Amino acid sequence: MAAALLEEFGSADVREREESWRYSKTALRALAQNDFLAADGRALPSSNLLESIDWPHTRGRRLVFVNGVHSHAHSDFTAADGIAFERGAEANALNIAGNDQVVHLIYVSVPGAQPVRWDAQLNIRVAAPGARIIEQHTGDVGADVLGSLRVNLEIAERAEARVTMLTDLPDSTSLYRREQVGVAQDGLHASTHALFGGRLQRHDGNIALRGPRSRHAARGVFVVRGRQHIDVHLDVCHEARDTACDVVWRGVADQRARGILRGAITVATGADGADARLQTKNLLLSAHAEIDAQPVLEIYADEVKASHGATVGQLDERALFYLRSRGVPAAVARGLLIAGFCREALADGSDEDLRARLEAALDERLPRIDGVSP
Repeated sequence: MAAALLEEFGSADVREREESWRYSKTALRALAQNDFLAADGRALPSSNLLESIDWPHTRGRRLVFVNGVHSHAHSDFTAADGIAFERGAEANALNIAGNDQVVHLIYVSVPGAQPVRWDAQLNIRVAAPGARIIEQHTGDVGADVLGSLRVNLEIAERAEARVTMLTDLPDSTSLYRREQVGVAQDGLHASTHALFGGRLQRHDGNIALRGPRSRHAARGVFVVRGRQHIDVHLDVCHEARDTACDVVWRGVADQRARGILRGAITVATGADGADARLQTKNLLLSAHAEIDAQPVLEIYADEVKASHGATVGQLDERALFYLRSRGVPAAVARGLLIAGFCREALADGSDEDLRARLEAALDERLPRIDGVSP
């Protein structure tokens, strides 16, 4: 069983990425001890969970997948010009060819009587500007669930895809998400990630800037506590002239939790004029928590602007002192600083309603102040 799990989490090209798996120290032994059965795609989510995913502003554009299987009964999707969804035997397909379209993808993990696993694949093509894709992962509490999702996203010439991903998982759920993104000439891929909860989360993002003047802008935050483990690996490759990427992430770890962010940027031969930036800042709230940040930069072209940086530390004592000197109680001041630190990564790329939902999920996962969320 351990070998099968390693194959699942590493996929077919695991040998090429052994170094990244060794660096992540992702412990699969506990998962390998479970005898996973195939998850039931016809399982019924709880009424509370169904209520939580009913967002008024995405009605008519909501696709729900239960244990990786598209659920027509729980979806609320109306076909329209410029947007189409096709359910396939091996992979589902989503095509967005109309301007300013919104799609809400929801992956719900429903436990069985014993540990279960599900696998899914989604191919997305965006051929117009203004596309907004919301991807949400949630689940019911129960026996262990191991989910695996592969997303292939192709962004055509002069098209734009703004992707917001929210994972708010119970501690009984583990998720492995692999994403391949290709951006054509003058295309834009903008992403916002808010990663919370779960027993184990691994996110692999591979972004290829294939056409001249293609762009990638990423904002992300993860918050871990207890013994949760979140492992993020980003690989951005500049393959054409005058491409640009700007990556900003924040991480917070408390108690005995562990977070990892490995951000790699490659400027390939011939990608002259590239502008590449990566920054990650992280907070440790416990002596037993751990965050590993590894920025990697490889340049094989000329006339390139590139920078990267990573910090791991504690709260700014000067800022804490300033708030306390103004009469703010220590616990409240600490909570305000943590919340403000994380919200920096959620400031861009979201409409008002979506940003409010991300911040509400963030507040639920941050350390509580005298029983009240910051």
